[in-house]
Amino acid sequence: MSLVSSRVRTKVAKGEYTPLWIRVWHWAVAVLFVILTYTGIALTFSTSKFALMNYELATTWHDVTGVGLTVLFVLFIVFASATGYWRIYADRWRGLLDRVYQQGRRVLTWSPRKRSQTPIGQRRLDTTLPFLLLCQQFLYLLSVVVLLPLLIITGLPYLYPELAPEKVMGFAGLWTIGVAHYVVGLFSTLFLVLHIYISTIAGFRRMIKGR
Repeated sequence: MSLVSSRVRTKVAKGEYTPLWIRVWHWAVAVLFVILTYTGIALTFSTSKFALMNYELATTWHDVTGVGLTVLFVLFIVFASATGYWRIYADRWRGLLDRVYQQGRRVLTWSPRKRSQTPIGQRRLDTTLPFLLLCQQFLYLLSVVVLLPLLIITGLPYLYPELAPEKVMGFAGLWTIGVAHYVVGLFSTLFLVLHIYISTIAGFRRMIKGR
């Protein structure tokens, strides 16, 4: 049984309102992921001659924030299931790729000379913004459903090496998982950069006030 009223669900589905618990969860994940990104870079690229921070400290912070991210993801699943909020994600996904394609076509065919297609005085940004927001919505759903779980699954064996398989496709299990964790982390960092960029255009008000 859903704890979200049909009126609130409609407002959320239209993008007019973001519940408080989602906003708190979002900012908490954002803070943890920034820490994970920085410590992950420090652990990956630090050398004996140059280090972004103390290696042991970076390891500790990376492990702690990784566990925190896992806990937040589990809580998200629990709350999304209990409140019926998962239906919002299902509603947003329906036809999303087609909307991205249609908006992308409008951006590619944009021209200030085509007055029947583009109102006089309309900036290119006004045409591009809907496309960017749809792309952000697609990437956000992808990050929650795919990237975040993969990041957690590939990260946990480093805390519990005994859980890692000895061999994966002929390679050492922990090494293979490490490469996968690095690749997923790379894509997640790229998403973070794009997410912040699009948010600077669209504004942060919704994730602060909910409207």
